[in-house]
Amino acid sequence: MKSRPDDVFILDIRPAYSFEEEHIDGSYNLPVYDQLKGKNFIGLDVSAVELPDDQEIAVVCFSGSNAAIAASRLREHGFNAKRMIGGINGWQSETTGTIQTAQTV
Repeated sequence: MKSRPDDVFILDIRPAYSFEEEHIDGSYNLPVYDQLKGKNFIGLDVSAVELPDDQEIAVVCFSGSNAAIAASRLREHGFNAKRMIGGINGWQSETTGTIQTAQTV
C-alpha cells in the first residue's frame, strides 16, 4: 500500500460530495472543480484554504486534467504546486489509503 508523504499538502479540488464519499487521508477539500470544468479558471478563488508557501502542494481532481490547471494557477501565485497524475482514480488503483472523514472548507 502506498502511503501519503507527510511533507506534501494535498489539495482535493473535487466537489464536496465526491470528497465526502472518498478522499486521501489528510487531504483538504477546496471544491473548485466546477469552476475549472468549463475552463473558467481566471477567477479561481483559493482563499478558503490557508495554503502553505513552504511545502509542496499536490492538487487532486478526478483524473488529473483539472488539477493541472489549478496547479498552474497556484504556481502563478508563487506556490510550489503540482498535479497528482491520474487523480483520485489513479490513487484508488494504487492504494486503499482513503478515509470517509471530511475536511471540507
